[in-house]
Amino acid sequence: MPRQKLVFDTSVCLDLALSGLLDSVVQLRYDLLLPDVIVAELIEPPGEDLLRRGFIQESFSSDEVQQVLNLHRKYPMETVNDLFGLLLAQKNSCSLITGDAGLRKTAQSESVEVHGLLWLLDLMVEENALDPLAAANALELLMGKKRWLPKAESEKRIKTWRR
Repeated sequence: MPRQKLVFDTSVCLDLALSGLLDSVVQLRYDLLLPDVIVAELIEPPGEDLLRRGFIQESFSSDEVQQVLNLHRKYPMETVNDLFGLLLAQKNSCSLITGDAGLRKTAQSESVEVHGLLWLLDLMVEENALDPLAAANALELLMGKKRWLPKAESEKRIKTWRR
């Protein structure tokens, strides 16, 4: 049976790097997909570093590039790179993982399942890819770095994971 897939956007990759969770997320029983444009865009962490850790880079045909340009006409507030992530999730019938509220709304408009970092942390704890205490520490670290996270939901998880 083929593994399920998750597509990551830049914001979540940055959150995972800032919180030291890149090695944990690759332990999930999913294929972790990145559009080639996001791999090229990432500087810290370098996109190539994510590939070495186990993320999978996906490229696009000229027809798919045209689909992204059409999506950009429909959703001009979204970056083209984010729309490559959206198209990749559509193409693979899988979830898009993003911390971008606008992209989340766009994905929902396009009937793409979308989740954020908290969902991903829950999954990592559930699959034992991450110890609950480490998840709480990582989430606190991100909150201290002023990354956008829903405060009440984050605090609830921290409290639960510290028990």
